[in-house]
Amino acid sequence: MMTRSLTLIILFVSLFFFSLKSQNSAELTDNYSRSAITLKLLGLKDGKYRDKIRKEFVKYDVPEKFDNNNVDSKILKTTLSEFASTEQKKAAIIAQLKKEKTGSAIIAKWFNRQPDGSMNTELIHKRGLYNAVDDDVYTAEASKRGQAMLMDMGMKLLSKSYIVVIDYEEIRSAKDLKYDEKRGWTTPLSVYLFRVKYNQEIENKLFGEMWIYDSDDAATRQIKKEKFDQFTFDIEFIDKFSNPGDLSRMQNKNKKGIMVLTEKSEEQLFEELVQKGFERSFFLLEKKHEDFRVKTPLVNDDPLEAKIGSKEGLKVDQRYFVYEFKYNKKKDKTIPSRRGVVRAQKVINNSQVASGASPVSPFYQISGRKLETGMLMQQRSDWGIGVQGRYGMGEIGGGGVKVTYNTARYIGITQMKLYGYASLDPLKTYEIDEKYFASSITEFEYDFTFTRLGAGLAKGFYFGRLFII
Repeated sequence: MMTRSLTLIILFVSLFFFSLKSQNSAELTDNYSRSAITLKLLGLKDGKYRDKIRKEFVKYDVPEKFDNNNVDSKILKTTLSEFASTEQKKAAIIAQLKKEKTGSAIIAKWFNRQPDGSMNTELIHKRGLYNAVDDDVYTAEASKRGQAMLMDMGMKLLSKSYIVVIDYEEIRSAKDLKYDEKRGWTTPLSVYLFRVKYNQEIENKLFGEMWIYDSDDAATRQIKKEKFDQFTFDIEFIDKFSNPGDLSRMQNKNKKGIMVLTEKSEEQLFEELVQKGFERSFFLLEKKHEDFRVKTPLVNDDPLEAKIGSKEGLKVDQRYFVYEFKYNKKKDKTIPSRRGVVRAQKVINNSQVASGASPVSPFYQISGRKLETGMLMQQRSDWGIGVQGRYGMGEIGGGGVKVTYNTARYIGITQMKLYGYASLDPLKTYEIDEKYFASSITEFEYDFTFTRLGAGLAKGFYFGRLFII
């Protein structure tokens, strides 16, 4: 029991240091626009349960936070084996995307390309309007072009056309792993991120050589159509992200002495594994890639409010860093300085085109100095894990570790946490009255080690700036 408790403590401390390490920093910019996602599952030619995961994965779609650029099938077919290396997978993905002309299909979707080769900017204008924030609306209203200016802003979104390829690397059941007391599934998870190359040079070629105008005759139209069909819109590899540790959806079998709150079937647990992998993939992307981190100004400092919500994929208790920009005389430029940290208290439904009077979501501050209107907020999602060291005094004291996990993002209630703790009282000698022992006992070593384990559910309450219990 003592060894098991020490193992738990070491595990909790390791999680703590990992959570600190995961709070990576990147160069901050105040520019944010919606990214467009093409979603793919990495299809492998062998490996267990591949057909099973294909059938489940196609149920999922691009989250609301992103523009949906899905084209053709969500399954990226390859000839890879389940045990292919990262480099082999990366090369195979690029080769297959090129073979399927995915880059061309994505650009065709942006420009609403028709079977005859003609294109228009209807979707681009629609996305430009949806991407606009209230400040853009004010600027447009003050200009002669008005709403047309917002529509044209959609053109800058083309350079943010990403392809997300999710790899459930090696799915195994509890039975495969010989976990006789459990049912369920486990798998490593990786996400490959690619982007369609689109720049001014490519845009000039598109409009100059492939765009069909009303004045073009039939022969010219055919030439331009063929040029687009033959042109390759290249795709570039951006990065690969892997989940730390395997994803798992396991459940103890309902045997005597083991309590199962809700007994689930193998199928239900498999569905939950795929869902968990899908959600975790986008969580990793938001943590690691700058384009996927929402940035917005703080529009009110008492109470703390920002004009973001469901449209930006905001979740209750999602973490944001707040920055002020200060002039650095030595570098002769303004640089960001972190002023505080806030979390979302409630998520407003703002899934609409900005009108100049967009609704706000409230936030509460958990650290830092007083915040002021106009400061820049940047999404910095965390794992929701907290670690505390504990030490007790007295006859049964000792040290221990308490670990908490914030469930707010799933249930929509702030500071709702699951917790577990392990405490260990080092070896001590206690005097015990001899009347508690049988008369046959003549000698006894009164040395005991006390180990305590516990778990539960706790709710934190916010009363004011930096005052949470």
